[in-house]
Amino acid sequence: MLESITTGGLTIQSLLICSGVALAMGLVVALVHRKTAKSTKNFAVALVTLPLLVQGVMMMVNGNLGTGVAILGAFSLVRFRSIPGTSREIVSVFFAMSIGLATGTGYVGFALLSTAMIAPLLVLLHYLRFFDSTNPSKLLRITIPENTNPTDAFTDVFAKNGVEATLEQIKTKNMGSLYEVTYAATLPSSLDPKAFMDELRVRNANLPIALYEQQLEGGL
Repeated sequence: MLESITTGGLTIQSLLICSGVALAMGLVVALVHRKTAKSTKNFAVALVTLPLLVQGVMMMVNGNLGTGVAILGAFSLVRFRSIPGTSREIVSVFFAMSIGLATGTGYVGFALLSTAMIAPLLVLLHYLRFFDSTNPSKLLRITIPENTNPTDAFTDVFAKNGVEATLEQIKTKNMGSLYEVTYAATLPSSLDPKAFMDELRVRNANLPIALYEQQLEGGL
């Protein structure tokens, strides 16, 4: 079951079997990712087709793993994402690539077995609350006037409300007349977000303030 079906050489039959399994398992990866994380249609399509693409590369180099990995490494130099991927997206991409590597070398049984083990595990870990944070980190973006010190303008407000904030980014806006300061902030569960943001508005001259979830699942 775990032996390669292309040991005796690549045939039309083995090619169709490997391609069918790659597409089917890619669909499973996409469905699992959509079930366990927020995603876009484009990213789901990429997960479905990625195993078949990796398989094509592997078969093109006659199953030579070293050459195939080298080619895929060269392909990775092409920046195919517009935004950084989350850790969950990276897991799905590697999951899909591993299926392509297995089917590309003819190990269809291994591809089926690994998918049957990893897919339920990802779903199970998603629903387990063991790894959940009681106070998940959020992204706090505050626009301030150019005459405001962006490094310590809100330190006392954070301390008063028990907010743990780490400065992540400072960038200019409106031709340098404004700054946008980004913090990774952990808010206590008892904190009223509206009251907290009202205090910040007093300090930033009532300019825009936005509070986001820290881990936004995106897509292609």
